[in-house]
Amino acid sequence: MSQELNSPSWPVLKRLLGYLKHYKLAFLIAILGNLTFAGMDFLFVWSLKPLTDEALVNNNMSTIETAPLFIIGLLIIRGVASFISAYCMSWIGQDIVQKIQVQMIEKYISLPSRFFDQTNSGKLVSKMTFDTQQIASATTDTITKLLREGGLIIFILFYIFFTSWKLASLFLISAPLIGLIVSFASKRFKNISRNIQNAMGGVTQKTQEIVEGYKVIKTFGGEDYEIKQFTKEARQNRTQNIKMVATKAASTPLIQFIAGLSLALVLFFAGRELANGSLSAGDFVAMLGMMIMMLKPLKIISNLNSVLQKGIAAAQSIFLILDEKSENDYGTKKIEAPEGKLEFCGVDFCYSEQSEKVLKNISFVVDAGQTIALVGRSGSGKSTITNLLLRFYDPVKGKILLDGIDTKELKLTNLRSHTSYVSQHVTLFNTSVAQNIAYGCEGDLDIERIKAAAIKAHAWEFIQKLPKGLNEKIGENGMKLSGGQRQRLAIARALYKNAPLVILDEATSALDTESERHIQAAFESLTDNRTTIVIAHRLSTIEKADCILVMGDGEIIERGNHSSLLAKDGFYAKLYQMQFEEKPKEG
Repeated sequence: MSQELNSPSWPVLKRLLGYLKHYKLAFLIAILGNLTFAGMDFLFVWSLKPLTDEALVNNNMSTIETAPLFIIGLLIIRGVASFISAYCMSWIGQDIVQKIQVQMIEKYISLPSRFFDQTNSGKLVSKMTFDTQQIASATTDTITKLLREGGLIIFILFYIFFTSWKLASLFLISAPLIGLIVSFASKRFKNISRNIQNAMGGVTQKTQEIVEGYKVIKTFGGEDYEIKQFTKEARQNRTQNIKMVATKAASTPLIQFIAGLSLALVLFFAGRELANGSLSAGDFVAMLGMMIMMLKPLKIISNLNSVLQKGIAAAQSIFLILDEKSENDYGTKKIEAPEGKLEFCGVDFCYSEQSEKVLKNISFVVDAGQTIALVGRSGSGKSTITNLLLRFYDPVKGKILLDGIDTKELKLTNLRSHTSYVSQHVTLFNTSVAQNIAYGCEGDLDIERIKAAAIKAHAWEFIQKLPKGLNEKIGENGMKLSGGQRQRLAIARALYKNAPLVILDEATSALDTESERHIQAAFESLTDNRTTIVIAHRLSTIEKADCILVMGDGEIIERGNHSSLLAKDGFYAKLYQMQFEEKPKEG
């Protein structure tokens, strides 16, 4: 990632607080509400001065008679201020979190494929859920308590200064020592908070693996192993949280003890000033009450440090994601209606500078409307070719042309808008059948067009049997459907898009023989007058392809149509013969 994780906290905090500029009025109201809340607490203790001087010393009972009304008034104002400030801060905090979450989703969608190749998906989910809530705490609880408790401390210090600047100076002696403790604790809180985020990412990742892979876990007897692995991640999370609690438990009482010593010193000298008459009884009682009251806000503010550091660490983690470079969409050209001629010109590709080449000098031409098939062993580079065509990656050498234009010169959205893609690993969404088929198409759903696509894909026969038909929700990644049904929905999606370029990445791999026969007719409709790249495992599905490229170790080792390749009696012929022999005999 582009930034160092141990960068200073202030730039991160400054950037986080920058979100508040969009909420100036609400934030101002929250500040006033919190300061009013603190002011009411201060006035409550300050009222001890007139009660002592007037009622007890001067025997003025009218002061005591008005005191209940004064207290009730304070409580009403305090309650209203508390509600307004809490509501405003909560609204601001949750709105900021929503904006950050939207920014993160926008960033996730715009990030290049390389990023996801190198990043743990569970940690990305944890950032979206756990880390953003840490920011919510930092922007709401921390600011609210800082204003309320900090405001109360400031009011009390002003009163002590106003009453006796010498006594106030005695209290401030402890400030540098408290500052050192807070500084040390802040660094530790930040480091532990970062470790907690990593631990939570591990917990999320392991949970995700268990939930998604429960069938494999149960089938292969991996229950004990997975429990041990999860326990390890959970123990790491627990250890870091205990460290956080221990640091907080040590720093808070230490700060309170030092502040308490200062307050005791102030109280001692205040007693002497009371004795020599330079301090009234009311001032002494009020000061005593305020110094006792000050211990609670000191404790709260010292505890806020851990919450703040959690928020800063979470924000820093999120900002690292937001600052990642998006896909290289430096193209400026658009093709409105491409004919569909594709050319790969001397294309090389590797995933990193240190890794070996996955593709080596790949060159071929697919004329508009033709079908080209890619065959070969796993890892030979077939899927990489389609990934380069869609510009999930860029070649390290050579060019890919669409209608004579380098695909790097095209806007990414424009290039991909002309391509339909059906993969062996079907991705469906937890929404209705109709919305899955029409996925990505703007405007209202065209039900007739959706139905037509489903019929051509031989999906209509099972769709109409669903309880709600096209409106049936199919669950996470289509979990309510069989593998063949899911794949036919993906084919219907490609038919609905009606793009001039079609990529079929082993799209019949999950279909049984009978379903495959039906789908071949759908493929013929899908590929008619469209430029098509087919990655095939079953060679029987590509016999009609205009050209077949046989891949081996990232290179094209054979090329030609089905008949010519069989006549060569090379790798393709042996592969075809092997599959033919493996076919079960009918009858």
